[in-house]
Amino acid sequence: MPRPQKDYQVAPSPELLIGNPGALLVNVVDADGQLECAFDFAVFAARPAMAAEWALAFRYHYAVRQPANRANAYRHLKLWFAFLGEHNAEVVATRDIDTSVLNTFIVWLGTRPWSKGTRYSVWSIIKQHLAWLKRNRPDLVHPDLDIPFNPFPRKNAAARQREVLSRDEMERVLAAARKDIEAAWARFEEGRAMLARVNRAAIAAEPDLAKLDLDDIGVMLAVIDDRFGGVPPKVNDMLRKGAELWRLHFATIRHGGVGGIAGRLFALPDTIVAYMIAIGAQTYANAEALRLMRRDCLSKHLLLEGRVMVSWHKGRAGREQRRSFLRDKSFSVPVLVEQVLAMTERLVPHAPQVDQGALFLTGMIAASRAIGVIPCYMASKLTRRFVERHGLVGDDGKLLKLTLATLRASGLTLAHERLGHDILKTQALANHATPDTTQRYVDRPRVRKAQALAIGRLQARFVEVARGNVDNPRKSETLPDLRNATAAGFICRDPLAGIAEGQRRGQLCTAWLGCFTCPNAVIPLDEEVLVRLLATRAALADGRSAMAPERWRLLYAPKLEILERDILPRFPGAMLEAAARKPLPQLPPVE
Repeated sequence: MPRPQKDYQVAPSPELLIGNPGALLVNVVDADGQLECAFDFAVFAARPAMAAEWALAFRYHYAVRQPANRANAYRHLKLWFAFLGEHNAEVVATRDIDTSVLNTFIVWLGTRPWSKGTRYSVWSIIKQHLAWLKRNRPDLVHPDLDIPFNPFPRKNAAARQREVLSRDEMERVLAAARKDIEAAWARFEEGRAMLARVNRAAIAAEPDLAKLDLDDIGVMLAVIDDRFGGVPPKVNDMLRKGAELWRLHFATIRHGGVGGIAGRLFALPDTIVAYMIAIGAQTYANAEALRLMRRDCLSKHLLLEGRVMVSWHKGRAGREQRRSFLRDKSFSVPVLVEQVLAMTERLVPHAPQVDQGALFLTGMIAASRAIGVIPCYMASKLTRRFVERHGLVGDDGKLLKLTLATLRASGLTLAHERLGHDILKTQALANHATPDTTQRYVDRPRVRKAQALAIGRLQARFVEVARGNVDNPRKSETLPDLRNATAAGFICRDPLAGIAEGQRRGQLCTAWLGCFTCPNAVIPLDEEVLVRLLATRAALADGRSAMAPERWRLLYAPKLEILERDILPRFPGAMLEAAARKPLPQLPPVE
């Protein structure tokens, strides 16, 4: 008797999984249920039905996103409703939106004086809302709606590349950051020592400031720490009638002002920016992810003793990113993070609820003396002030153009050079999903030039060794014969060495295009070798039309350039003419 088949189908829900559109106010609450922010869709009252429908999509789709992502999406929705007001008065609900409306919107975006990347960003927000409604509330969407997939192809190709720092410029930046960090940490440690040597209990028990020696800075710090939670009160509060704090105010002036006192108790904004620069330059974290790094970002490495994991969340990627570091130097990331934790501990209870889990807390932000995470605009301003304070200039003699975003691009470019231009290793450092993304970061004229020069020198060395024109400590060795010839046209000294990536020692190498950077490769001036090199050139050129342009440019364009510029010109003209007349052998497809 045959075994009965199990039915794994789930019965359809009698009700829609998502609620009905209604509320035009989208409230976002934090983990503790406290109101974090609100988005008012009543501003789109000209289309109340659509406003309610899109408010529903916004509420569910963006509830768990980063605050910056939510704010950006809401701004882009205003553009969508502005477009409808100009061109499609008859579209009053989501069901009225068909493909022609979307195509018109795409054309409208094309008329805006924006970059292709900005147009794509606006379009993607609109597409996400429609896609959410199509998945979860298809009854609200036009039955024949077809959402264009990618109306702005190659958006990144036209984007202006971010300027990067040279190695010397980066070293000057880090030296300046180290100077600020060492001074700030010494001042904080001094405050700790001053607090440790005074009688905290006696000071806390004495309510009358007149009976305390406020000229002793340790006593002064203890008063502020015990009575005000470690944050100096504002001048107006100290001078307010009846507050009885005027003595504290004048003692503060005698000790160098509020800044001198506060710097011994917690990290000031200039200090925090120096730590951001030092940590950002080593983690390669995105500027926004760096700014919003959490206090629990450190964890033990599960496999490697002595290494510490540092993690952060990249909102756009929607996932956690991490790198491991040794705790072996005073300027290593784990040590810097621990210092920031110590210098910001007093500020946690004073910060807004949404900021209390943040690493880079600071006090006395701007004139308001607010406590919390430095806003984006303030981080940029403080970074410029950091450059001016240290007189940092670029290699061109002009004031250095430094931002937190510059650190990531610069660090990855320099790391790429240090790793021998290995795109996969650089990808791992960058926490990128694909090597194409990494390539856009590091594809710079100086990198391309360095790659070409390095590989060109290597190939020239091969040819010269083959000619016997170079003093070679292994000159007595006989060069491999054509029995070790590769499909690409190179001669291999040891095809069983397992040097190429993905190969094993003792097994025949199968990386037929890996010879371009392999130290075992040799190019004898032989006509048969030249024929295979010409076949390789043809295969590489043909591959350009058979695959995605980005993939060809990333993987094969450098090899073709090496062949045409550095290898083939070294063969005599007569040999080139003779080889060109011969039939080219069949090679594996380039894919």
